Amino acid sequence: MKYFPLFVALMGVSFAAAAQGPVQISLEDLRKKYADDGSRFVTIDGAEIHYRDEGQGPVVFLLHASYFNLLAWDQLTEELVSDHRVIRLDFPNVGLSGPETKEPPGGKFNLIERNVEIVSGLVEKLDLDQFALVATSSGGSVGFRYASRFPEHVTRLVLINSAGMPRTARTDPNRARPEVAQWDDMPVKPREFWEFSVNQNFPSDADAPGWFVDLAYDVNRRKETTPITKYFFETGDPQTILSGIQAPTLILWGKANTTVMHLEGDVFQHWMTSAPTFLKKYEGLGHYPYVEAPERVIPDIAQFLSGAWDERLRQTQRVKVTP
Repeated sequence: MKYFPLFVALMGVSFAAAAQGPVQISLEDLRKKYADDGSRFVTIDGAEIHYRDEGQGPVVFLLHASYFNLLAWDQLTEELVSDHRVIRLDFPNVGLSGPETKEPPGGKFNLIERNVEIVSGLVEKLDLDQFALVATSSGGSVGFRYASRFPEHVTRLVLINSAGMPRTARTDPNRARPEVAQWDDMPVKPREFWEFSVNQNFPSDADAPGWFVDLAYDVNRRKETTPITKYFFETGDPQTILSGIQAPTLILWGKANTTVMHLEGDVFQHWMTSAPTFLKKYEGLGHYPYVEAPERVIPDIAQFLSGAWDERLRQTQRVKVTP
């Protein structure tokens, strides 16, 4: 999100409850509030993973952004589930998934690589062969790595405002933010903080829907998480990773996105030299366009998945220039 590292919410942060102000919520109570008949749980390499598996037809696998969980995909799922099998998960320490129970090799997990392992483990558990992959924000970092490493599984790829590019001092999400300084010392952020922060990523006239703010507030105050010290984060070499993707890819970006600016979408497309791609940017939309303007964005995703946009695809080619 705009004011914190894109990757922090994927690992969760363990805090003691504040003496005053908002309090933490237990994983048990979070599950009572948000789990339903569609919720399923499976243990993958020591982590209890919450997922949903709905509908029949070609498989679409959804990877969520930081600060949210699989429920952020409700509107897209509702659109796709009539003619697709839609699978979505909560990463470890996020939403209704449990914390890690195994010791990481070398003392720390590489966060993004760990989440690629979790996705791969769920693919194996569900005996999936081929599927489309839709990923956003920090989930995009996981998604494009998976698509590059396992091209035999991914038939189509959709990246929405994907993270994964190296950061500078000006684009580092850890940089000081005077706008939220009033909440800096609060170990559990109040709902007002999340309402402000989420709306900063909704640059259109419409405010973020209440359910989306409530979700951010709840999933970011849970008690049971793996300590942040058990993880490290690195972007690695995204150019090489992206060049390994073979699946037709739709790259979607909000032009008013201040978390990851829209020119990064051009870099993604330029570096994807082994895959046909199409880049679309939305005027006036921010970091969560599929929630901010679902009527504009969700039909585009559905049409791409159906093959209706295949004639728009292009592919970057590198050629030697001789003097």
